[in-house]
Amino acid sequence: MTRIAKAAERPYRSQLRTEQAEETRARILDATLRVMARGIATLSIPAVASEAGVSVPTVYRHFGTKQDLLSAVYPHLARRAGLGQVAAPESVEDFREMVLSVFSRLHSLGDEARVAMTSPASEEARRTQMPERYAMSRRFAATVMPAASGVDRDRLARVLIILASSSAMQLWLYHLGSSVEEAADDVDWLIRKVLAAPPGKATR
Repeated sequence: MTRIAKAAERPYRSQLRTEQAEETRARILDATLRVMARGIATLSIPAVASEAGVSVPTVYRHFGTKQDLLSAVYPHLARRAGLGQVAAPESVEDFREMVLSVFSRLHSLGDEARVAMTSPASEEARRTQMPERYAMSRRFAATVMPAASGVDRDRLARVLIILASSSAMQLWLYHLGSSVEEAADDVDWLIRKVLAAPPGKATR
């Protein structure tokens, strides 16, 4: 009878441990954002541990290296902002809606996340996300420019990554004073101009 009772408790305890681990991981990542917002000079595992209220070994248990921790920051921000709900664009109209949704969601995270996203300490995290973003951008460029050369589609893909980046959002919203809607309209206008432009000189 005792064995049966213990066996019945195991799934619950396992689920509880999983939830606790996820909560600790999220607390560490939130602390990382706060430390990043203070500048690259303050970013260290001990600083993150202190900010999160956990031990240094606890941070390393969840993130084996500082690189692992940095790589997890952007996915964490994306989950907080619900970016996983944003569909990949298949048309110019879709791209405008994607930019509008992404900028709105990132802007809603507040100043702390905004500063962290533009911190030099987040460069490594941005690089880890770039292959996936570039692949998505290239698929979109191939959809809206099916007759263009591979060189031109790659050029459009690179430009679109820049236009839809958090750095571009910073410029539009916080330096130019544009609204999220104006930023999305600017991106939409530029893409349409590019697609409507007559062919130029032959690309290399």
